[in-house]
Amino acid sequence: MRADDSKAVVSRRRIAALAAAGLVDFSVISLFQLGYIKHLPDLPAKVFDSDRVNSSQDAELLGIPDAPISLMAYAATILVATAGNRGGKYTKFFDLLLGGIVLGQAFGGAHYLYKMITVQKKVCMYCVAGAMINFAALKPLYDLYRCKR
Repeated sequence: MRADDSKAVVSRRRIAALAAAGLVDFSVISLFQLGYIKHLPDLPAKVFDSDRVNSSQDAELLGIPDAPISLMAYAATILVATAGNRGGKYTKFFDLLLGGIVLGQAFGGAHYLYKMITVQKKVCMYCVAGAMINFAALKPLYDLYRCKR
């Protein structure tokens, strides 16, 4: 895998690198939602209130804080990007699974941005960064699916 510079592997690497950035970003939010960090620093503008956004009802799914759920999705992204790299009979399955995860994360990012704008009327800069990471992963996913096998 490390020596393979095929377009498919390069696409998987890019997706995994973006997921690693998401892990860093959402680790901070997770620590806030778990109470380890008491305050998330924000940019100095009234529109930013990361504490409020990340402690709202919208920041929970089935009673679970959303940041640890995102951590799990980013870790799964890295795992599946690596698993689909061997060129064996399961590669197409892992590519489809990777697509499902990446598309789900992009949809989730869009949904949370919508909620911040329309319901909470406040912005979490960490969440915006996460959404941008999710959207950025769509390009290498598209490139992966365009690769000829």
